[in-house]
Amino acid sequence: MTSSISTAGTGDTPGILTLDQINAAVTVQEVVAGFVPPPRFAHASFDTYRPDPGEPSQTAAVTQLRTYVADIAPEDKPRARFFGRWRRQSEPEGPKGMYLDGGYGVGKTHLLAASYHATSGLKAYLSFQELAYVIGAMGMAASVEAFKKYTLVCVDEFELDDVGNTMLAKTFITNVTQGDSHIITTSNTLPSDLGMGRFAAESFRREIGQIAAAFTVLRIEGVDYRHRNFQADASLQDLMTPEKLRAAFEAYHPANGAKLYATFADLTAHLARLHPISYQRLLDPLGGVFIEGLSPMEDQDIALRFVHLIDKLYDQGIHFAASATCELADIFKPEYRDKGYAKKYRRCLSRLGELLQEPG
Repeated sequence: MTSSISTAGTGDTPGILTLDQINAAVTVQEVVAGFVPPPRFAHASFDTYRPDPGEPSQTAAVTQLRTYVADIAPEDKPRARFFGRWRRQSEPEGPKGMYLDGGYGVGKTHLLAASYHATSGLKAYLSFQELAYVIGAMGMAASVEAFKKYTLVCVDEFELDDVGNTMLAKTFITNVTQGDSHIITTSNTLPSDLGMGRFAAESFRREIGQIAAAFTVLRIEGVDYRHRNFQADASLQDLMTPEKLRAAFEAYHPANGAKLYATFADLTAHLARLHPISYQRLLDPLGGVFIEGLSPMEDQDIALRFVHLIDKLYDQGIHFAASATCELADIFKPEYRDKGYAKKYRRCLSRLGELLQEPG
């Protein structure tokens, strides 16, 4: 059941939608058509990246990525014949992939989007979850052939949650990089540590090693940039009381799209009925999301679905406001918060803090 605030707007009043009124169905063709950086990073560039002066690895990352994308040969570069096959003269030796490793908030996604924008030719930008969905829907062989046409494939938030994803990633990366395609990916985990704490990764060291061998690791050090731009405890003070949240919802006029008000219980129940690939479609018609009663999530499956929604909400740059029955950090329970998905939860809390402080 959704919130009782559900009246559609008319005239100059912004539209109001409930969860049940939004058609979140999506086709694989629509997912593929959306392989571009999301609105928050639609204009990201190397010039707009702001490295921390105290972290030289951030400045070095910009330099290395500029060189990497400049060396990706466009179709009209000269070719030379090497041992019976034609190869572009500028084709580099060694791994064709670049792996941006670092903690949350150091600008990996910004640099990934900047690399996309700086590359000519056909290119694709997507999350690892979107990649896994497309491969599942199209099949591995068809997916490899489809992605081989891209000069550059940018994959955000690369992670291995289970054996299936491990085998999928190994096969896809190995086959796509045999052609002219290059891959840049971001992750909070070194390639050699992928899967640790989530499944029996030790039994798949060979496969994980093959994935790692496809990449040059670019380590980006630093603290969460949000600590430079936002108050560390501002997320707590920006959580509203239910009364203030309702008043803020009534007063809010989104520049684009409709607005939605729902209880946290209704939201989590609704997310459980959708495939995560549909979460972006759920958010597409919205310019503002107001959630009443954030509270500790007992089940890790609920927590991971919520994390994925916040990632999409953050990427889309949608206004967000909430009330809570606890401190923000306590929505993820310690029984699972500090284990295999600890970095995902910390990133989510960081992004929530930024969303709560951004002006509407």
